[in-house]
Amino acid sequence: MSGPDVDLDAGPQALGMLQLREDPQYSRIPPDRRMALVEAALDDGRAMADRIREEWGQDPAAIAARCNVPVIRSVDEAGFGSVIVYAEYVARPSSITLYVPAIRRLDRLVAERDVPMGSSLPMFLAHELYHHFDCLRGKARLSRRHAVRIFSVGSWHWTSGLSSLSEIAAGAFAQQLLGLPFHPRLLDSLLLQGKKR
Repeated sequence: MSGPDVDLDAGPQALGMLQLREDPQYSRIPPDRRMALVEAALDDGRAMADRIREEWGQDPAAIAARCNVPVIRSVDEAGFGSVIVYAEYVARPSSITLYVPAIRRLDRLVAERDVPMGSSLPMFLAHELYHHFDCLRGKARLSRRHAVRIFSVGSWHWTSGLSSLSEIAAGAFAQQLLGLPFHPRLLDSLLLQGKKR
């Protein structure tokens, strides 16, 4: 894994911009629209967290149970190569899988870096719950609301959603729901910097 060094005090906007730069469609986004997209994703995640918290509280496990979304705690490894998978959401049928070995390794690394947090499992569960609620919006999902043009022929346009926006929003959702002092994306950056030392 490699990536740019990040200021460990970086805010959600800077971290969101890093995520947006990783989007396969980034080069198609007009430069003057990029920060607005990051802000829209952050706002969407926070607003959804406020709604969910008001209706069902802030415990991701209880929210998943109330929404009938099964949560599977897997002992399998879902990563490949240098890619680590901590959790995933499947829409049909709805379920969230948490990959416990990877989460435990992350928790050990976080503890070694003296980051003030307990288990990251609720953070990953909250992140995946955002994807569940976003999918329930169907055609109004965040990535579809902010599509970019890929190709045009006359009046016909082929567009693509920006998958990075739902990741930015899911992090903001987890941060807001759980009252985290940082956007979860900061953990990736912090751990990458720790490995370089």
